[in-house]
Amino acid sequence: MLAALFEGGRPPWSEQLHPMELPAGHELVAPGVAPSHVYFPTTALIALMQPAPAADDVSVALVGDDGAVGVSAWLGAPVEPSRALVLHPGVVWRLPVSALTGDGHLSAHLARVVLGYLQSLTAQMSQTALCQRVHTVEQRLGRWLLLAFDRVPGDALAMNLGDLTVQLRVPADALAGAAAQLVDSGALQFEPGRLKLLDRQVLRAHACDCAARAQALTG
Repeated sequence: MLAALFEGGRPPWSEQLHPMELPAGHELVAPGVAPSHVYFPTTALIALMQPAPAADDVSVALVGDDGAVGVSAWLGAPVEPSRALVLHPGVVWRLPVSALTGDGHLSAHLARVVLGYLQSLTAQMSQTALCQRVHTVEQRLGRWLLLAFDRVPGDALAMNLGDLTVQLRVPADALAGAAAQLVDSGALQFEPGRLKLLDRQVLRAHACDCAARAQALTG
């Protein structure tokens, strides 16, 4: 998304962008708090976690180099509804919200990019809700991994099965069985604290088509 914002020239707020190296587990944005910055991941992977009453947070979307965290501030929302949690460590670029809205409005180009991303994010959330209801654990895991690898450079994630259990909200034994099927198929390699993508096409064959459907909806 950051690259799309630079299309057509260097924006006037570019000098206010600053990189941050973030570890896994870092809370980037807290729910119910007005963010002072917008964050553009370039190598980090962020999970948007929705708080649930009397239960653990629910993962509703992934954000990587395709998007940004804190975009609701551009549209005048007083607070962020979700918790933004770093899953895969890496770099995000931080920009003060005031740099984008200091003149009281968004530029036409910025508005197009932001609204296009919000459409894509909404589609991802909708398909996630559907996927959780109708697909098998193996299909859901395959889809989640495709979404993740599409949003970070390279072919490895600094995560383990415990992290995936939280993201998918499935029992550990069910997730372990699904992961073993993906390993046996040659799609993935699991190492302590690291997941490596070996064959994207094989992984895609084991996943549901939710990711493709969401992409088709947004072009």
